[in-house]
Amino acid sequence: MHIQSGYLDTVLAGIEKVLVTHLGFVFRAGPSTEQQPFVNTDKVSVMVGMTGDIRGEIILSMDDEVLKSIVSTMCGFRIEIIDDMGWSAFAEFGNWVGAACCSAFNELQLNTNITPPVLHEGKGSLRTSSKFISIPIFASELTIMAHISLGE
Repeated sequence: MHIQSGYLDTVLAGIEKVLVTHLGFVFRAGPSTEQQPFVNTDKVSVMVGMTGDIRGEIILSMDDEVLKSIVSTMCGFRIEIIDDMGWSAFAEFGNWVGAACCSAFNELQLNTNITPPVLHEGKGSLRTSSKFISIPIFASELTIMAHISLGE
């Protein structure tokens, strides 16, 4: 399975919409790395699967401080420790990104849906049957690694 460049642009548009419209960050995507059969994740990650006309995974990986900043922005007050509410907010962040990507694909007449988000804590290596493209996302001063594996 190979990611079409239009699909990659559509996912980036979905991520940008959430980071800019919902959270008020400045968005910039860095250069993508070649497709890999696995991804190494940072301290925390949220993974959302795509189903329907487009299938695959979107994984957003970041360190603890980036997670705290995103959750703080979502909650409207500074979060120092990620507790159950923080993890719930992080899962909801994954839902927001997945839903924004689905909306962007639906505008292209592609019927898509998302799976419930899966949270991963701790460094790890994730593998699927398809290959990933990894792109650093700069949300104001924060860095999120987006690992994308999509196809029809």
